[in-house]
Amino acid sequence: MAGIFGRIKQKLNRAGNTMDKYQEAITFAEAGESEYAMKTMIDQIEEEAVLKLLVMGRESTFSKEIIDYALEMAHRMSYEILALNTAPLSCETFKLFSSSRNQVCEEFKSMSEENADLFQKAAAEKGIPFDHIVMFNEPEAALESITKEYSDIAFVVSESVEDRSESRIEEGERLRSNVFVYSMV
Repeated sequence: MAGIFGRIKQKLNRAGNTMDKYQEAITFAEAGESEYAMKTMIDQIEEEAVLKLLVMGRESTFSKEIIDYALEMAHRMSYEILALNTAPLSCETFKLFSSSRNQVCEEFKSMSEENADLFQKAAAEKGIPFDHIVMFNEPEAALESITKEYSDIAFVVSESVEDRSESRIEEGERLRSNVFVYSMV
């Protein structure tokens, strides 16, 4: 219930700021400063862009834990979801085996899209805009590339890279999936 009130408060604050910007633009337009009024309106439109939550899966999959967490966070914060799957090797790696290269890349892409389809359906049920990207790169390089392309990413949610589970079991730990959240400020 607190999520609903938080979103209402956030939208009311945005509405107040929007009205202030419109009033400022009207005032300058009436004073003959139409260029400044137009710049104010353009700045206002850019500020209204919806922020994105980048969700990085583990290779071609998204775990139930990361999907649930991302959906809840995106719903609570009114973010769009940008889901990312990465293959830790380039399709150029298979240059010598050109017939295999296309097949491996296409199989990875279709597996990623199939796994993202469940995520997308869950987002649609909650009314959350969803987009999916597949990249053939190391996760860190893919993240850097995505943040250059999309300037409106507020947070990154990713799964941990599991260390050797055998040693963790020997130490008496239970297997669990960790979810990490990074701010893009």
